[in-house]
Amino acid sequence: MYYCDAYYSAKVDFITLNSKGSLTSKQIDIFIGDPGQAFVIFSKDVGFAMKVAITQQSGMSLVSDPERVPLTFFHESRHFAHNMCSAVPTVIKPTVLLDVAPYPRIAIEKDLPRPNRTNTSPATLWLWGASHSITLHGTKDHEFEESSRESHVRLKGAADLLKDV
Repeated sequence: MYYCDAYYSAKVDFITLNSKGSLTSKQIDIFIGDPGQAFVIFSKDVGFAMKVAITQQSGMSLVSDPERVPLTFFHESRHFAHNMCSAVPTVIKPTVLLDVAPYPRIAIEKDLPRPNRTNTSPATLWLWGASHSITLHGTKDHEFEESSRESHVRLKGAADLLKDV
């Protein structure tokens, strides 16, 4: 069961590459599920910025479903990133690479439940509604988001008809 009050607010890093290829980091406000839950909610601006950056960097069109973007959650480094972008190494010293995961990414302070035994979990960036969110596949939070979106799509026509009444 999903409880709407089972979350807390936090500030996290939204890390992107600027037009010169340098990393930029910005603190964003999110809502994140309590322990055992696997969702993050944030403003639509962040979701759209992430989609635009992924599309530009990957050269990929997300037209198969413009409201769903496939992501990966990296449990050890606790961040979400697109799983189709070219990897971009982060250099902390001329000879040391920090990681090779793609950008943009949202880095959070806590690990999320692991639906499998690997260090990565598939996730979805949801670009619909009053805010945008990310859920991990194979979790009740992901099922809830899918059901909510399906209901929204199914009932949208009826809602449009009723708003003129």
